[in-house]
Order: sequence, then structure tokens, then C-alpha cells
Amino acid sequence: MRNKVRHWVRTAPAVVLAMGMAACGGAPQGDPLLTMACPAAGGPVPPSKAYDDLDARALEAKADHGDLAAARVLGERYRAGVDVAVDPVKALAWTRRAAVVEHTTTQFIMAPAVGKQPGYTVPVNQTALSGGDPLALIELGMLYAQGQGVPRSDTIAAALTLCGRQGI
Repeated sequence: MRNKVRHWVRTAPAVVLAMGMAACGGAPQGDPLLTMACPAAGGPVPPSKAYDDLDARALEAKADHGDLAAARVLGERYRAGVDVAVDPVKALAWTRRAAVVEHTTTQFIMAPAVGKQPGYTVPVNQTALSGGDPLALIELGMLYAQGQGVPRSDTIAAALTLCGRQGI
């Protein structure tokens, strides 16, 4: 019984996120966000204080080089209007960038030669999404709860918050 409960606790956030996104119309059918995996528990979460001395340009440069915490802090600043003008669209974009990590792999399908036609290869890209910065997932949940830059949805907000808490 305990193992079943543990399994449900581990898988519930992703299931709730998928159901909530589909039910609320937050994502269309087939959107890869519906299959997003929550981050693994115990991941490193750099504190925001480490970025207090950086201006928006420096944060953006770090975020462009893959620093998820810098992207999260930049999203927080755009939401609150700290060192930048309040901009819900940019807040959502930076927060989502920190919260959702995209993994793309390319596979090739080989089409054999037929008659006089030569053989050829066709690249097929597969994209999978996973939760990035757990605090950014919680922040993204707040944006959905308040309807800032996205349609307001308590269901999606709860699912994202739960997914973020699982990763802390």
C-alpha cells in the first residue's frame, strides 16, 4: 500500500498538470507541455540573492547562456517592476524559459533505394519537456493564478506549484 501511495505522490503532479491544462484549455491537444515531466527532487536551486547586484542586461546575458536561475530572477523583476518596467509578457516569457526545459533529439529514417530512385535519409526531431528551475515552476503557477500574461487558471496554477514543490 505504501509503495502505491509513494508512486502516486511522485506521478500525481504531472498527471494533474496534464489534466488541468487540457480541461482548462490552457494548452491545445498535442501540446508538448501536456507531457512535461516534473523536475527531480533535491535539485540545486540557487538563491535569488546571488543575482541582486546584477542589472537586467547582465541577467539576460546569463539567461541566454542557459542559467535558469537568472531567467527566473529576470521574470520576477519584470513581474514586480524591479530595475525594469512592469511587463507581464516578458515576465511570463522569462519565467517559462526558466521553468520549462526543452530537450530535442534528432533521429534519422533511412528510405532505401527503389528502382532508379536513390536511397535517402529523413531527419525526425523529437522534443520532450521537463521542469527546470523548481522555483520558476512555482512562479509560473503564480502567474496563472493571477492571470498575468496568461488566461487565469487555478487548476494549472495548482499543478505547476505542486510540480515545483516536488522538485525542491
